[in-house]
Amino acid sequence: MGITQINFLSLLLGFPNPYSLPVPLYSEKELLQLITEGDEAAFREIFQRYGDIVHANIYTIIKSQAATKDLVQDTFLRVWLYRDKLPEIENFRSWLLRISYNRAFTYLHDVATQQKRSNRYGEKYGITEGVNATEEAVQLHLLTNIIREAVQKLPRQQKKIYQLSREQGLKIPEIAAELGIAESSVKNTLGRALQALRQAIEKAGFALLLLGIPWLI
Repeated sequence: MGITQINFLSLLLGFPNPYSLPVPLYSEKELLQLITEGDEAAFREIFQRYGDIVHANIYTIIKSQAATKDLVQDTFLRVWLYRDKLPEIENFRSWLLRISYNRAFTYLHDVATQQKRSNRYGEKYGITEGVNATEEAVQLHLLTNIIREAVQKLPRQQKKIYQLSREQGLKIPEIAAELGIAESSVKNTLGRALQALRQAIEKAGFALLLLGIPWLI
């Protein structure tokens, strides 16, 4: 069973959840085992138990409600992505809080790095007024360049399918028909291309910026 993006975001945004498991029915150990098996309801229950604690820890460090919300989502997304490791964890609460602390300090480092890049860009191109208004545009410009460079480094087939999908707006069946390959092959190749681009963006320190503008890739 795979958790959908809509379900995951609905959970973390606090929308009502009619499928939550009653707290008394399962111990933490039992819930973690269910999550390992792909149980979304168990995952929601763990979020309900620890979401506020994670939020408080992250906010204490970064002092930003908007960014904290994103980082809480990122923390629990990692729980889901690495759910196969859960049976090996002796103290889940400590493990979860350690992830949240790491994500918070990584965020502060990324913010500082992006600010330095923005300042250098502003100095290079003579941007001395309206710094707050232009910072987002500067970062978007830098991120766009990173994506463009990463696309050029993709294997030929991945690059072709990415460009047909994102730059020409073709749908999966249309790309399959044009290239004469199976739709499943298009989906898999596009998925690998997007993963490579996300890794390039994360390596450059722009992963958090991408959360607000996922349509770029």
